[in-house]
Amino acid sequence: MSVACLHIPHFGLRVSMLAQPELDGHPLILSDPHHGHPVVLDATPEARKKGIRAGHSVREATALCPEAIVLAPNPSAENEQMRAISLALDDISPLVEPSPATPGAWYIDLTGLGRHYSSVKEAGQHMLRLVNPSLRPRMGIALSKFAAQVAAHQSVAGGIAAIPPSKTTRILAGAPVDLLPLSADALHQLHLMGIETLGQYIAIPRVKIAARFGPPGRFAWDLVRGDADDPVVPPPCTMVISELLELPAPVTTCDVLMIAIAQLVHRAFRSPDLRYRQAREVTIHAGLEHDRSWRRSLVFREPYGPERLIKAITLRLQHLELPGPIETLAIDIQGIVQTTAHQAMLPALRPRQLTSLANAVAMLKQRYGLSPLFRIVEVEPWSRIPERRHALVSFDP
Repeated sequence: MSVACLHIPHFGLRVSMLAQPELDGHPLILSDPHHGHPVVLDATPEARKKGIRAGHSVREATALCPEAIVLAPNPSAENEQMRAISLALDDISPLVEPSPATPGAWYIDLTGLGRHYSSVKEAGQHMLRLVNPSLRPRMGIALSKFAAQVAAHQSVAGGIAAIPPSKTTRILAGAPVDLLPLSADALHQLHLMGIETLGQYIAIPRVKIAARFGPPGRFAWDLVRGDADDPVVPPPCTMVISELLELPAPVTTCDVLMIAIAQLVHRAFRSPDLRYRQAREVTIHAGLEHDRSWRRSLVFREPYGPERLIKAITLRLQHLELPGPIETLAIDIQGIVQTTAHQAMLPALRPRQLTSLANAVAMLKQRYGLSPLFRIVEVEPWSRIPERRHALVSFDP
């Protein structure tokens, strides 16, 4: 089995730079200007040569490199690029897995592609041509996902690096330890211990690695040794209903934003795919002034129809501080399920039914001294704690 890894280093920076291609080659910094204390999220190789690293404050970064240019993240554009690249790769191979840990990386199972291409490298070159060259994509090909990832990091922009099976062990041994799928804290500990390469990492006994770094460390050890079973698993296909609204004037208040969101939700639920159904996940995309964007994903424990969904979104966003004037608004509705049944509420009962219920309660009170009936009232239906979602209130008509 051959696996290819399509990798776009500094993915967020490259996407933010697409609107200003003339900045290519300059020292660039990715930072959120609306953060209380802006820090460096990523930096291009040109900026790293000046000593700038992720985690530095923007003030420290500009002191190290006064000519550095700060770009803001564009999550909506990143999402569009990832979706477009995934769809293009799906047309080539049925087994395409976006990396859950590394934005801008995809794993492609090359099994069977030899029938359509003269070699796996030709297939890789065709995949690279599907990506905007301004993103500087590169590819690695090897027998496993992790080895293909290492090969991609050793490749150059627009190039393909392949690791022959006979040289896999030697090449992996010299690769940097930062490629391991471990937390930043675990990688920092490895550097403090003087472990800089994968060869030094697997030289430590597996038992000691597991004792120090737990199951993630043990799994990483198995990856380097080639003992881990890590096939390419494509994400499940899910239905997504998307709606877009061009606002007549920039929105600067949450009240107007919620009116626009409610309009999009009602429009989405008029779709035949959502009729008589409910949803439990909503992603809101906002296009801001100066080619910036804002994105927020909301996941609910229970599926809701349009009215309850709007109320839940309003509660989640009631303390939202808008990052800037909003010019366009879009929503993606996912987690679509069939409509669930709800018991009729007591206020909806007819007068004759309420009279019979009141008589029954009166008889129970005479027998037990108090009303043994309770009604369920929603308190915090969005809470993660079940006891806080509803409350029992004594029912005494």
